[in-house]
Amino acid sequence: MSSVAGIAASGMQVASAALDVSADNVANARTDGFVPSTAASTELPGGGAAASVVKESDPLAEVRVDRALLAPSRTDLVQEMVNQSRAAAVYRANLKVLETAQAMEAEVVDAVER
Repeated sequence: MSSVAGIAASGMQVASAALDVSADNVANARTDGFVPSTAASTELPGGGAAASVVKESDPLAEVRVDRALLAPSRTDLVQEMVNQSRAAAVYRANLKVLETAQAMEAEVVDAVER
């Protein structure tokens, strides 16, 4: 996947997965026994990235629960806001790259056809 469009599309998919995981964490924040997840991205050999979902294992979660920074399920709602903002920004940046690549491709095709 060495094309700019392919790499940007994979970045959009990773950002979308991160947003999905964060939304799931927030939706289940008050669910007893729920273990929050994170979306980890991995670089692909030919370019681009892929996302995987990993259950969190936070050794300090109990301490933060005692300080009322986490929901009953150990979901850090402040961190989830940050995660969602970051995922949205990454998605928009990759979308802009995709749009630019498509516009440049269209200009090249127009130039060749002349």
